[in-house]
Amino acid sequence: MKAITVTPGTAGSVSLKEVPEPTPKPRQLLLKVLKVGICGTDMDIVNGFYGEAPPGSPYLILGHESLSRVESIGPGCKGFKKGDLVVPTVRRGCLENCLNCRNGESDMCLTGHYKEHGIKGLHGFASELTVSDSRFVVKLPESLSEVGVLLEPLTIVEKGIEQAFRIQNARMKWKPSTALVLGSGPVGLLATALLRQMGLAVTTVARKPADTPKARLASSTGATYVDVQARPLSSMEDKFDLVFEATGSTSVALEAQNLCGTNGVVSFIGIYKSQAETEDAGKVFTNLVLGNRVYFGSVNANISYFRQGASDLVKIRRKWNGFLEGILTNHIPLAEAESAYVPKGEDDVKTVLEME
Repeated sequence: MKAITVTPGTAGSVSLKEVPEPTPKPRQLLLKVLKVGICGTDMDIVNGFYGEAPPGSPYLILGHESLSRVESIGPGCKGFKKGDLVVPTVRRGCLENCLNCRNGESDMCLTGHYKEHGIKGLHGFASELTVSDSRFVVKLPESLSEVGVLLEPLTIVEKGIEQAFRIQNARMKWKPSTALVLGSGPVGLLATALLRQMGLAVTTVARKPADTPKARLASSTGATYVDVQARPLSSMEDKFDLVFEATGSTSVALEAQNLCGTNGVVSFIGIYKSQAETEDAGKVFTNLVLGNRVYFGSVNANISYFRQGASDLVKIRRKWNGFLEGILTNHIPLAEAESAYVPKGEDDVKTVLEME
């Protein structure tokens, strides 16, 4: 079968090659892959920054955002039938089976020895066929057959927002009405839609003019869109109950804290490069204390967020017809897979590999 592979740690090694077909083991499903989404993590692996092949394999099959159909069912699998539309989760728990992993929270793994499909120690889903433990597979309705590949990035949003609410509701009476989303990539747009669906007044900020596709998608949900090139963050006087930082920019992350209101919370989901900043650390910590604020980080998502995300994808699609389809701007056939990992134009939102 055909698969998209890299040699981890070697930049420019991405290639479409023939690899052996997988054979499902007990409790595993054999999946026919329909679509694979490409994100910044994939690009970093392709550029050789990280990535880890499975033990004994000279290559890593890419792809952690996926949409598939059940092709066959291994012994011990329950609740699935051939043809089901499904998405497998990404992370699997550590060998030590730490407190969190053994309680279904591999996204909170204590040891760091977890494995992730297409990223760390497990082949990904960018192949014509793949396998997954059926306990980590979520079924989707047929109405999501064109947009279900967005489930995995939505789960990052689901977790970041749910954790914010869980933290705040445990420490005080909290009824947020405003939210700030920093970034208009796929995750930022999905966060905008989810927060709007929850009834919050949302401001989405990014470095794109208001007449560009990303800005129009954000505005289509009823959010207020702000181009920081025209209105810098430092000039904004608004204070928000919830700030969702999805840019991965250190300077933006620091400025985000100044926009968090009293009793507010900031959810950071980016990976930030170490660099010298001029921000007064004393001011940051003073505002944190005097404002009773919470700043926290969130990464990955366990299966509970995939299940919630599947439900929310249906709601978002019904409420804003064409919004989810609008995020999927670049469709690449499998035969041209290598070109999918070349940076696209400014108006591109998300690239999807069509595996069929």
